[in-house]
Amino acid sequence: MLETTRIYIADISVLKDASVFESFLKKVPEYRQKKAMSFKFEKGKTQSLGVGILLKMACEESGFSGADEHIVYGENGKPFFADFPDVHFNLSHSGERVMCVISPFEVGCDVEIIKGDRGRLAERFFKPEESAWIKHFETLEAQSEAFYRLWTLKECYMKVTGRGMSLMPDMFALHVDENENVSLFHDGVRPEYAFREIDLHDGYRYAYCIKNNGKDAPQEVKRVDLF
Repeated sequence: MLETTRIYIADISVLKDASVFESFLKKVPEYRQKKAMSFKFEKGKTQSLGVGILLKMACEESGFSGADEHIVYGENGKPFFADFPDVHFNLSHSGERVMCVISPFEVGCDVEIIKGDRGRLAERFFKPEESAWIKHFETLEAQSEAFYRLWTLKECYMKVTGRGMSLMPDMFALHVDENENVSLFHDGVRPEYAFREIDLHDGYRYAYCIKNNGKDAPQEVKRVDLF
């Protein structure tokens, strides 16, 4: 039985090398091979293969080897293991980073590359109080970091619910208190959802959200070296 939430993160820049890409492509399930190769551009191919590599590793190291070969999808496209309904996972990619979380709790994860000022996006997609929180930081760099922090957290919640983009970011609010704790407000306070963030100081933001009071559950973060 899986008791620890495991987070896998990797730099996939090495997959730009054709020989390395082909080597790893042979190691993932056939459906993942087809999915990776269905993308027109290199970026999509390497990101798709990258999350497939991490998912295969997560399954093997968690005692569910082969689970990644039998995946079904929910109404809004959230993936599940067909043979292990009590084991949950989620995948994300951005730029040259990929992320996989496998957990005994329902989970959603997100990674985003930090790209400068996003104040207008915040005003468009966030609650007014969230935009105000971003603007209270003194520098544009700090505001950008704050924006992507909220963006990843929101994506995590949207994904853990299984609703994805059908649950728009301005339909709920997140509050970060003075102790860096994150609270969710969606038709009232929702304490059953717990947020965790991972800061690797590499120009990306990483986060995940788990349901059913998994706040104090053990976690293990693994940086995977594909080189």
